[in-house]
Amino acid sequence: MQCEYRSAREGDLPALRELWKEAFWDGDRFLDQFFEGPFAPERSRVAVVEGAVSGALYWFPASCRGQSLAYLYGVATAARLRGRGLCSGLMADTQAYLSAQGIDGMLLVPGSASLFRFYARLGYAPCCPQGRMKVQAAGPALPLKPVSPRRYGELRRTLLPPGGVCQEGVNLEFQAGLSQLYGGKDLLLAATRQEDGTLLASELLSRDPIAAAPRILKTLKAREGIFRVPYPKGRPFAMFLPLATWQGPPPAYFGLAFD
Repeated sequence: MQCEYRSAREGDLPALRELWKEAFWDGDRFLDQFFEGPFAPERSRVAVVEGAVSGALYWFPASCRGQSLAYLYGVATAARLRGRGLCSGLMADTQAYLSAQGIDGMLLVPGSASLFRFYARLGYAPCCPQGRMKVQAAGPALPLKPVSPRRYGELRRTLLPPGGVCQEGVNLEFQAGLSQLYGGKDLLLAATRQEDGTLLASELLSRDPIAAAPRILKTLKAREGIFRVPYPKGRPFAMFLPLATWQGPPPAYFGLAFD
């Protein structure tokens, strides 16, 4: 199978949208958010087979301990070509491309146990353990207010645990379209409310998350919530591949996956 790997082009957008729908089942509203927002051809690689875009991935800029990271996102291959090495080839091409661009490491968030195993075969190692707390509303309300992506980024630098991955700029602007960003005293929250009223927090950074979570639910008038929090003894949330220039241990915390 002959395959060309290259950066995406504007003319690829219809094919990229269809590939995304086939792989992830997201609707047009989400696709509009992504392709009219953070998508940038220079932060993408595609696999072209017989003239058709048949695989793609994207990345967001990030950093950890002063070193540059690429957070890989939306890795997809056409169903008709799965199991033929296309994704492995695309990942190898992206690794070489990012290394040539001076990126120090690559990070991704597998969506299943089988994907953890797949990326392990490509050299990625599990990292960034997290805990998930399911709690009920209790206690007095905790003062919170919506914050802008810029302000969230500023506050986040002060609350990230050691070895945490820093995400700012386009990352937080995209996150703000997926969830509401809140700030409080020594606290940050990125959360969405489900149709049943459950609050899903993709990130809670707090000096005392166990005490804060029930009070947050009181504030936001939600009966129940599920919170992702940094937890060194938790399950690995992400996987990491150091490139030749990476120095030191892998990232220790990665919170804002765009799922």
